[in-house]
Amino acid sequence: MSDDPIAESVEVHVEQQVAELAAIRTFITSVLRTEQVTRHVRQLTVGGGDVRTFAPVSADQFLYVLAPPPGRHELTIDAGFSWEQYDAMAPDDRPIGAYYTVRRWRPDVAELDLLFVLHGDEDTGTAGPAAQWAARARPGDPVALWGPRSAFEPPNGTEWYLLVADDTGLPAVAAIIESLPPGTPIRVIAEVDAEEDRQPLPVADGVDVQWCYRRGRPAGTTTMLVDAVRAMPWPAGVAYAWGGAESRCITAVRKYVRTERGLSRDAVSMTGYWRHDDHADDDEH
Repeated sequence: MSDDPIAESVEVHVEQQVAELAAIRTFITSVLRTEQVTRHVRQLTVGGGDVRTFAPVSADQFLYVLAPPPGRHELTIDAGFSWEQYDAMAPDDRPIGAYYTVRRWRPDVAELDLLFVLHGDEDTGTAGPAAQWAARARPGDPVALWGPRSAFEPPNGTEWYLLVADDTGLPAVAAIIESLPPGTPIRVIAEVDAEEDRQPLPVADGVDVQWCYRRGRPAGTTTMLVDAVRAMPWPAGVAYAWGGAESRCITAVRKYVRTERGLSRDAVSMTGYWRHDDHADDDEH
């Protein structure tokens, strides 16, 4: 054992993280159906194979979607996949992938719905290989899912919720709303390009949704989310703030609720779901 208690604590934390990552499973499955939800959002329903043994972990649970390498039609990994294996693979054999939130899990039929944001060329920095794969995916296409993981962990005693998201975080917002008891006070700040880009959100007592519209400005380049959070009336009671959006945008919201609203670390979960090209050198955390 180390004589330095700080070093020892860090070592234990790292070991725990390594063990947690090693325990995460890889599910081998395939695309069952596709649906265009909005002009820039496509839903892929996957099922069959290992998904029959999927076990949900939280309302905002997310999976790393692993698809065949560019120009290939078969997976180059199996259920024994690990990131050590990925690092050892030839670059041309590595699967393409990215994190996506589970919008719905239907255990009775063992199906998962995943929503993919398919930005056009005008939204630079957002159309990665996984989104390109999702735009072309068809029923029968193989896919692997590594996960699930989650970030939504409200402390006991939370009295109301602030949910902040751009297009990429809205599937998690919808799932979180559905997971909370009817009548729970929830404030949603949602950013999309225009009215036709609104993703369907559950309508329930206590849920107040404010839509912010970019009107052609590229996603990830505005201050709309933090501006809307600053301007909203702050309810009394114990708050929990969750967010999923472009890295710099959601970092600004995190800083505001932590420093100016005084929320504790365990009352805030703000995740950079993606990073705009102009922000590539920023520290996401």
